[in-house]
Amino acid sequence: MKTFHIIPAALLLISFTTVSCKRSETVISTYENQVEQKLEQSDSAGVTVIQSIEYLESIEGGKSLCSKVNNLVVKFCFGDSYDGYELRPASEDYAASLVDDYKKDAGMTFDEDSDAYWAYNWSYLMTGRFSDSYGDLQTYTVYSENYLGGAHGMQSMIPHVINLRTGEEVPEEEFFAEGYEEPVTGLIREALQKEWGSPDDPSSTYCMMEEDGMVPNGFYGVSEEGVTWYYQPYVIASYAQGVIEAKVPWYQLKPYISKEYSKF
Repeated sequence: MKTFHIIPAALLLISFTTVSCKRSETVISTYENQVEQKLEQSDSAGVTVIQSIEYLESIEGGKSLCSKVNNLVVKFCFGDSYDGYELRPASEDYAASLVDDYKKDAGMTFDEDSDAYWAYNWSYLMTGRFSDSYGDLQTYTVYSENYLGGAHGMQSMIPHVINLRTGEEVPEEEFFAEGYEEPVTGLIREALQKEWGSPDDPSSTYCMMEEDGMVPNGFYGVSEEGVTWYYQPYVIASYAQGVIEAKVPWYQLKPYISKEYSKF
């Protein structure tokens, strides 16, 4: 198990060594779980589940706040049905369910005489990380990369924003003021144009993307620089372009942030 210290309010990484927990410290640890299961019909086919999830050992706000944040982490990684679970049993139960699904789904279609063993070597990778922060707002990202047969796998990057004062998640519609959608959409598209080219250039990558999907989508994270929206593969671009990020600086967003969070 890896443990490192972080600056209490901003959760900035400063050490990767194992440490003892002090009452005033915020300490992050990493829980890791790996499960491998071969298909009954063949030793050449199987499923691998790998999970690497950061959680709080302690936080400056105390045990109750620590528990609330860790409960959010569990739900972010495994879904709302795991509300109230501790991380380890949630991880083990979730991994077991993936293995059961594999044995059922792959086992039903596996042909022992087939040469396509690669299509039955499935994998599930998940990492949960405390990433960027802004004041007492902390971004937690869940990255998944799964292969379930076929031409390629699928990846996703799902961000969540946690208020470290309360231990509650901050939904996008709560963070921004009423009526933010239209003006922020313009800022998102402007940010994407800087990255992917002009909409007036037919040869630009931007012109090959789906502009209708370039809207505030709830998948947002905060940092010292601004707010980043994440667009999963196929939402606004091809699979080959991966997860698309659109970062809008704070000075542009300031008029659209709710009063409660403008002071952060």
